[in-house]
Amino acid sequence: MRYEGGCHCGAVRFAIEAPASVEVEDCNCSICRKSGFLHLIVPKRDFELLRGSEMLTSYRFNTGVAEHLFCKVCGIKP
Repeated sequence: MRYEGGCHCGAVRFAIEAPASVEVEDCNCSICRKSGFLHLIVPKRDFELLRGSEMLTSYRFNTGVAEHLFCKVCGIKP
């Protein structure tokens, strides 16, 4: 199935391909923990950024391996 989503303010929009039934994960970074965000991990080939790449800012924690992207305007992870 194709799903579309984005950040709260609408500056960033994306589409993904995923099964009808999905499993989400908790993130342990401070931003996601505080906001209660859940993650749906999809292969890169199943993700399409529709608009707003210039609005994204990077956040890394702990080992710095995982890169989390957030909207500069609303601070919400798309």
